[in-house]
Formats: sequence, structure tokens, C-alpha cells
Amino acid sequence: MAISQLEQAMATLRLGIAEMRNREEQLDALVSQFQTQLRRLPRQAVYGQTSLDSSLTAMGEIEERLEDAVANRRRLLEIKKTATLELEALELLKRVDEARSQLADLKKNGTTAGPAGPAGEDVESEVRRLEGFIAANSRQAEQAITERFRERTSERTNGGRSAG
Repeated sequence: MAISQLEQAMATLRLGIAEMRNREEQLDALVSQFQTQLRRLPRQAVYGQTSLDSSLTAMGEIEERLEDAVANRRRLLEIKKTATLELEALELLKRVDEARSQLADLKKNGTTAGPAGPAGEDVESEVRRLEGFIAANSRQAEQAITERFRERTSERTNGGRSAG
């Protein structure tokens, strides 16, 4: 994946996650509003401000809306979790790519710097650090991406079976 495509994918995910956070806040406010209404309605019925029948009907409608809002919030959080994991995998991929570029620069410029000495040891130490980072994080990024690919493939396959 070219860097520009990687950056584009990351930007798209960041925007989507921001939108999801906004929607989550809206749903939180809605859940709170419904819970407040459910606490207040019984008192209104007790003091005769509304009839018992209309209070029961209103409470039922509010409970349905509350359940729907809670279910939507749960679904939204699942989508947000997936988007966040995807973004983390792409960010890791980007850091690995940047480390590879740094390593290539160090190997190109560091080995021709002259005789071994403190500067040469620093370059070698940095090369080892970058190689370790690349090795560890490449495996982690590969596992994350492979896992997501398997999930998507499995969902398509299972979706195809249940449809036909």
C-alpha cells in the first residue's frame, strides 16, 4: 500500500471515529433523557398530573425508545471498536514503514561514515533497535491485518451461505 493510500485510509478512519464519538455523545444524552423521563412519570401519576393509563402508555413508549437507544449505542461501540483497531493496525504499519526508511538511510549513510568509533557504535545500536522494532511490529501488524482479512472473508462466506 502506497503511503498516500495509507494516509488516506487513516484520515478516513479518523473522520469516521470522530463522527462515531459525536453519535455516541448524542446517544448518551438520549439515554439520559429517557431515564430521567422514566423517573419522573410515576410521580406525575401519583400526584394526579397525568392519568394512570396515559402514564403507563408513556412509560412503555419511553422504555421502548430507551431500549432502542441502548441497543444503537452498543452497535455503534462495536463499529467504533472495529474502526479503532483498523486505525491502530494502519498506524503501526506506517511506523514500521517509517522505521524501514530510517534503517535504509542509516545503512546507506552510516556505514560509509568512516572508522568504527563512538559514532559508529551509535549507528550500529540504532540499526539494531530499528531492526528489532521492524521485526516485532511487522509481525504484530501482519497478525492484525490477517485477522481482519479472515474476519471479512468469513463474514462474506457465512453471509453467502445463509443467503443461498
